[in-house]
Amino acid sequence: MTSRTATRLIGALAVPALGLGLVACSSEEPAKETTGGNDGNQAATQLSPQEAVAAAYQGLDEDSYKMDSSVTVDGLDFMVMTTEVEGENARAVMDMSMSAILEASGEEIDPSMAALFGDMHTETILVDGTAYFQFSGGMFDAMTEEYGADAWFTMDMGASDLAEIYEQIGSVDLASQTELMLKSLENVEKTGDNTFTGTLSADSEAMKQFNEASGATAAETEDIQVTVTLDENGLLESMVMALPETEGMTMEMTSTVVETGGDYDIAAPASDNLHDFDSFLGGSGF
Repeated sequence: MTSRTATRLIGALAVPALGLGLVACSSEEPAKETTGGNDGNQAATQLSPQEAVAAAYQGLDEDSYKMDSSVTVDGLDFMVMTTEVEGENARAVMDMSMSAILEASGEEIDPSMAALFGDMHTETILVDGTAYFQFSGGMFDAMTEEYGADAWFTMDMGASDLAEIYEQIGSVDLASQTELMLKSLENVEKTGDNTFTGTLSADSEAMKQFNEASGATAAETEDIQVTVTLDENGLLESMVMALPETEGMTMEMTSTVVETGGDYDIAAPASDNLHDFDSFLGGSGF
């Protein structure tokens, strides 16, 4: 596998080790009236399909919830993640099986690039405006050796430019991206009970962020179909989409809200081994 191919795959597939955990930072806009038992359901039914889908993610911010997400590559599990959100606090635990890329591509890699394709584990905690990140496995092995297995990297969210951070690590904030995708859907139609389908245009703002991460252009990307299911109160229940084909491999992303109203006891890590996030950027090779 060439260096260019590997770099493009990492950019497109090493999905948001950072951004996936920042669900609570997705929007400051007030949610539309889509919640509240039967009243919420009635309000949702009065919205057009386009409006109902656009409002579905924002409404989750009114309560705590747990979301399971996954990305498959040619049907193989590439990423699995669980996110818990409670008020302004959030926690996300993610495992990425980089070996799935190798199996799906059927290619061998240069031994010097083997570290890029080691399986990785990340955990992100957002508490009181501070984000804590822990990384292990794969490309992060050297950092674990240097800082210790209990090391956490911190970032003051109030003073941070997230867009610049994501640009540096070749990633996107999938939380904000999810909401942006729902708002960017075109030709949204109701295709079943609480089920909607829409098209995400190749030149939409949401797709531009994916393209920037992977190095692709709008001309290389096709429109994709997204299926969205809402619960009885008009809140997002699940979203399934086929991501743009990368290097001949087909990816599918699924996010499912598995619980609302839970108590997740989200707190800062019980570790004194804390480091500024700039140490991560400086030591990760990004």
